[in-house]
Amino acid sequence: MSSEQIFVGGAAIALGLLSVAAGASNLDIFFRAAKMKWVEARGGRVLARALYAMIGLTLIGLGIAVAMGFGPNVSTNSS
Repeated sequence: MSSEQIFVGGAAIALGLLSVAAGASNLDIFFRAAKMKWVEARGGRVLARALYAMIGLTLIGLGIAVAMGFGPNVSTNSS
């Protein structure tokens, strides 16, 4: 594990937590983005909140994987 992987993983986890908090809090400021307005217009606030939560959980999982050393182009035989 390098410090870059830990930093990127930590940033992804932090953004994931923010996204989960956005979905849970139902504050209007999080739903003012143009894409979220589109989602909210099509499926309602419940769908937009669920989408925020799913994106957040995905980012948290990705952050944990990156911080633990996962990478698509990482050689298994690093010397």
